[in-house]
Amino acid sequence: NAKHVYLQVAQVHDRAGDGDAAAAALEAACKHFRASKKVWVARMERLMRQGDPPGARKVLERALQALPRRKHVRAILKFAQLEYRHGSVERARTVMDGVLAHHPKRLDLWSVYLDMETRDGAGTDPADVRRLFERAGSLNLSSKKMKYIFKRWLLWEEAHGGPAEVARVQDRAREYVEMKTGDQGGSWGG
Repeated sequence: NAKHVYLQVAQVHDRAGDGDAAAAALEAACKHFRASKKVWVARMERLMRQGDPPGARKVLERALQALPRRKHVRAILKFAQLEYRHGSVERARTVMDGVLAHHPKRLDLWSVYLDMETRDGAGTDPADVRRLFERAGSLNLSSKKMKYIFKRWLLWEEAHGGPAEVARVQDRAREYVEMKTGDQGGSWGG
């Protein structure tokens, strides 16, 4: 597979310390395989690892012009993860918030965002993580999706919070179940 060869050549040059050749290989890969998210992500990742977030943002813009529309969300999501790891955490949050504003019911996106914020060593303030869980927990999603969110929130609170926070999550989950079963009128909004 030619795409795989381009990516491997870039990796070999990178490991050998030949950054120019690696950049050229990735640029050529992006020209030959414009519709491949993988080559664009590899190029963004290399720029982020080198400490060039503005360059990676420019590559993302070019990628969004070249990639089919169905691959846009995944490319933006990967960029946000790279930004979180190698760039600005705040900028990564802004990107994720923008994606979630357009796709609020996609659990896979919420899961990635929660992964970014709750990963050990992320250095995230627990209050920020709680706010994110609050947002996710106030959505009106299917029962299956909400069960995942509440379960994850509860596990996080058991590890990082106190008994009061754990009880609060259990209460929120109970409220959701009551609202879904019709025991309590009104709309769900937290």
